[in-house]
Amino acid sequence: MADLILHHYPTSPFAEKIRCVLGFKKLPWKSVFIPPVLPKPDVVALTGGYRRTPVLQIGADIYCDTALICDVLEHLAPVPTLYPPLHKGMARTLAQWGDTTLFWTSMAHNFQGKGLADLFGGDAAQGKAFGDDRKAMNFNMTRLRPQDATGAYKSYLRRLSETLGSQDFMMGEVPTLADFSLYHPLWFTRVRTPSQAGILELTPSVVQWMDCISAIGHGTA
Repeated sequence: MADLILHHYPTSPFAEKIRCVLGFKKLPWKSVFIPPVLPKPDVVALTGGYRRTPVLQIGADIYCDTALICDVLEHLAPVPTLYPPLHKGMARTLAQWGDTTLFWTSMAHNFQGKGLADLFGGDAAQGKAFGDDRKAMNFNMTRLRPQDATGAYKSYLRRLSETLGSQDFMMGEVPTLADFSLYHPLWFTRVRTPSQAGILELTPSVVQWMDCISAIGHGTA
């Protein structure tokens, strides 16, 4: 099999999702760091215009979008599975919710107050470049107000805590696609915007679950 090459950058939450899946499946992979914002001439040339992160390359084949990448990795390494037969439908449903509703709610919470300073320090130009880049990429998207996002985020974290109960993972004793898709928005809060991470402490079982996912690691990069 050709080398697995992940085109990503360290602070990308969706790249963290795939890095954890690679670690879960114990797949060796190579890393190519790409810019977080445009211009990305090499990435655009490689993908034919797709500009989101990450991108998986296997030989001459290029895979975009983390849902597709997870399916490709499942095909290459069916064990351990991301889609246990009894939970396949729910795992995919929760994963989609995590990658969309939970993700954007968490970002609206993270990008307020001191969260921006966590990300960009005093570099106003870098912060503006990042904000302009993301607005251009999601120009027609309806965004939550920060105060509304924080309330919704708290509610979602409580739901995750209730789902976990006394389990290690969302579906039971082993992680599924749902765990990795629900994890990466919370990872960004915890690691990239620590001033906003106090919200996670309201649900200790969620923090414990995050520690279990983190302990899986990223495999061999």
